[in-house]
Amino acid sequence: MLHPGDPVRKRMAEERLHHQRVLFNQAMIDAVADAIGDCESKSDWSIVAASIESTHTHLLLSYTDRDVDVTAKWLKDQTTKAVHRHTTHAGPIWCKGRWRGFIFDPLMWRNTRRYIERHNERRGQAVRPYPWITEVPDPL
Repeated sequence: MLHPGDPVRKRMAEERLHHQRVLFNQAMIDAVADAIGDCESKSDWSIVAASIESTHTHLLLSYTDRDVDVTAKWLKDQTTKAVHRHTTHAGPIWCKGRWRGFIFDPLMWRNTRRYIERHNERRGQAVRPYPWITEVPDPL
């Protein structure tokens, strides 16, 4: 859900669309969640916070030596395959490109984690609704 009155974010989102916008239904959200959990179990990084919504997804990953762009592409590929396997949706599910950032400030890390957790609370879920979310202490 876009924030009302935020034309810049709306324009930026529309510019990244190269195919019809996809709204996840619950089956798609479940397939994405299962695929992310499977990816996390095969990786050297952990997911510290996650929110999978009908219009977008947030993930906060722990540090890894792996290339973040390769990791993001792998997650997108695996979640797309899972949606195709477990639902009737056959087209793309993610927009072109990606947004990712790097957090080096402990306060920003805590704020980002809390921002993602509030997304879950807003939908009436637990702050950590998936079993693969790793409980790690905030950096000092």
